[in-house]
Amino acid sequence: MVVCRGPHCRERGALPLRKRLVELLRDKPDARLVGYACFGQCDFGPNVAFYPEGAWYGGLVAGSDAERVVKHATTGEAFGQAPLSLPEPERTEHLQNIAELVRTLERDRARPRRWWWPF
Repeated sequence: MVVCRGPHCRERGALPLRKRLVELLRDKPDARLVGYACFGQCDFGPNVAFYPEGAWYGGLVAGSDAERVVKHATTGEAFGQAPLSLPEPERTEHLQNIAELVRTLERDRARPRRWWWPF
């Protein structure tokens, strides 16, 4: 799942939502949380997108919605609210960006860590 980190989403509670999602995902290796710069849906924030599903949800609250977000991500259970409708060019661009971000994170995660000391 991908959580918007844009300024409007942060003002509307994205940080507490992210913190709660991190807590709920600690024991769930099948789901990962990724931050994203901005979905451009600021009036509906905080926003979460599910990848690769490609559904966006907005107006989420840390206390009441975080459990539903995790349940949907881990079991596929219906989310219980209508998804946001992004204009198709924006939706396509965001999905491409998210795919590239996920590939980069997976590549970095698979790379063996080499400690380097600059001195």
